[in-house]
Amino acid sequence: MNEPSAPPRGGNGKAIVIGVLATLLGAGLWAVVTVLTEHEFSLVAIGVGALVGLAMFSARPTSAGVAVVAALLTVIGCALGEFLAIPAYVAHKSDLAFSRLISLELHHPKLYFDSLDGKTYLLWGIGAVAAFSMVFRRIQAARSSYGAAPQPYPASQQSGEPQQPYPPYGQQQYGQPQPYGQGEHPGRPYPPR
Repeated sequence: MNEPSAPPRGGNGKAIVIGVLATLLGAGLWAVVTVLTEHEFSLVAIGVGALVGLAMFSARPTSAGVAVVAALLTVIGCALGEFLAIPAYVAHKSDLAFSRLISLELHHPKLYFDSLDGKTYLLWGIGAVAAFSMVFRRIQAARSSYGAAPQPYPASQQSGEPQQPYPPYGQQQYGQPQPYGQGEHPGRPYPPR
């Protein structure tokens, strides 16, 4: 008997833990890139999304909610990266302590929000979509491998083509009856109806 196999056991919890770690790593890398290049690249947001997406993809998640979490973690990672980049850059260029600058930024959030513009938010969104799509593709692949049930009809019938009562000419199996007249002219099959 054919018993249905158990649904795939994915690493949904593992994917979220790995995603949180990738979010923190991406935020830290954002600050490092800003300090090393002495320029703040909002384009790093796409890299954060790819990092979070690939990290969560590797855990083989199976729940669609994990893809949404990947997008949210990407936005959090981008916001945190931006939050860390500003004081890291200023601390690198001046004698002020990084912790003091973080405290200043926490007490005066206007400093943080003034540094953001429409392009920044757009790139955060692109990064979030990248992470979501990577993880969602993995989830779809896991579900299709689990849910690949045998089809009740041949694919040609599902696509709207007319039903063939017999296999196409020349593909009959040994010992099966052939339609009248098809065995008489091996090189000339009858025209389709």
